[in-house]
Amino acid sequence: MINSIRVKLIAIYAAVILIVMIVSGTVMLLSIRGMEIERTRDQLHGSAITINAQIVQQYERAFFNDAVAWRFFGQGQYDIQGIIMTEAGVPIAPEAFVGMWFNDAATAAAQIGEVGFSVGRPGPDLDGITQQWLSFAMPVTREADGETFIVFTRISTQFMNEGLSSIALTLVITVLSSLVLTLVLWIFLANTITAPIVNLTRHAKAIAAGVASKISTKSTDEIGQLIVNFNHMEQELSSSLQSITSERNKQEAILQNTSHGVLAYEATGSLAHANNASFELLPAVDLKNFNLEDTLHFLGLDPQEVYSLDPEEIREVTFQDKDYFILACVTSYRSQSDKISGYIIVLQDVSRQMKLDNMRKEFVANVSHELRTPLTSIRTYAETLGEGMMVDDPVMAKDFLKVIEDEAQRMTLLVSDLLELSRIDSKQSAIEMDVVDLVALLRVAVRQSEVLAGAKSQTIEVETYETPCFVEANAARINQVITNILSNAIKYSPENTVIKVAMETTDKYYRISIIDQGMGIPAESLPRIFERFYRVDKARARAMGGTGLGLSIVKEIMEEHGGRVHITSQFGEGTTMTLRFNRYEI
Repeated sequence: MINSIRVKLIAIYAAVILIVMIVSGTVMLLSIRGMEIERTRDQLHGSAITINAQIVQQYERAFFNDAVAWRFFGQGQYDIQGIIMTEAGVPIAPEAFVGMWFNDAATAAAQIGEVGFSVGRPGPDLDGITQQWLSFAMPVTREADGETFIVFTRISTQFMNEGLSSIALTLVITVLSSLVLTLVLWIFLANTITAPIVNLTRHAKAIAAGVASKISTKSTDEIGQLIVNFNHMEQELSSSLQSITSERNKQEAILQNTSHGVLAYEATGSLAHANNASFELLPAVDLKNFNLEDTLHFLGLDPQEVYSLDPEEIREVTFQDKDYFILACVTSYRSQSDKISGYIIVLQDVSRQMKLDNMRKEFVANVSHELRTPLTSIRTYAETLGEGMMVDDPVMAKDFLKVIEDEAQRMTLLVSDLLELSRIDSKQSAIEMDVVDLVALLRVAVRQSEVLAGAKSQTIEVETYETPCFVEANAARINQVITNILSNAIKYSPENTVIKVAMETTDKYYRISIIDQGMGIPAESLPRIFERFYRVDKARARAMGGTGLGLSIVKEIMEEHGGRVHITSQFGEGTTMTLRFNRYEI
């Protein structure tokens, strides 16, 4: 409240009035005092003339005390006291003052022949009490004998002080009354000035709190114009704030929901902003407590190179954390004065790209290897046959031709699988879907695989539903999936074993499980089992005629149908492949 402009205005106005009143009152009191002193001097002078005329000039020195005129000079508190002194200033009349000594400026002046007057000189009264006196002294010469005397008159200043005190009290009461009345009037006047300002302040606080408000006014003076401009400013500010807030929310939403991590650092190195993706991409970094230099060192960047970046220049580095690859791009941003204001680090998860690139390289290497092996065999056997073996050893020549045929068949199968994967990857043509009975498809696939199982004295046991289980699928593709898995189960299971096929249903899915008694798959190989050309036992798989693409094709076909393939296995105890299909509700 002490900081209120109304209080300040009233306080300033009150101080001005008070100072003016004090100064004017003081000047008035000093002027009255001066006038009163001058009037009293005249009275003292007149009394001195009377004493000279009626006593000094009329009586002999020895009879001064007997003069009748002394009755006019009473001994009261406010009466003028008259004294006749020798030329040396020794009182000789009246008798009450004989023996007293009056050493003031007035008597000193009279002793040298001049009229003297002193103000406020302390001295004793007839009762011995010290008071302040107004004193007048003048030298006089008696005409009869030419003897010189000093006529001294004085009066106590108490009467004057009491009068001045009364006047001062009256002035104080007048000043205070005027001040109170003026302040009351000024409070009303101040309200007319400060009320609009207070209203402006209240509305400004409301605007700062985000609450739009408008001030009504009928005034056309400067304050009225201020309110009109304030309302216009509020409209413009509200519009700007809405635009800024919308833009900030949009940028914040983009930063928080982007998959890229964004780190903003001040020029001092302190972290200014970090979105959610930054913490996810760098879980090993305490970003809140890491400054810019710590983060750059962690990412493998040289801070000095980053600090010396030119505008729009970018530094990139790929950071690897276990199986994750993070591409970090660093650049600086500058202020309008072209000074570096801070640095931006953008983090991008390139693990998938790196893995795909590695898989591509591995895929090319595998294809080259898979094609080179049969081609080498074909070329070797063909060269041997070309050297005359067909004539020299027809039986061995037939065996060589059989090897050439098998290797050619193997390449044909490999190329066929590659074309199948290429078709699925390119998604050039959508597969035709029909509503088919999954139970019937399973029976057909089992029947087709029984011949292969019989060659190894294996048995396929089927536990299935008798009622139809309808799914939306391409029958040929699903048959390819089931026969592929059955083929692997037969291929990798020992002779005289049982391969179980079971089917179960839920509210949303159908599941087909194919369980073999093969050698199983090590735990470290399970995450890669569906990769192209990946084999757990490469030598054995190649000897059995596998291309390493079968399970990859199975996975791609199942995903085309909106399904899923899942594998569980324990090394040495067999493998279970589970196919999940979405139910089709008729």
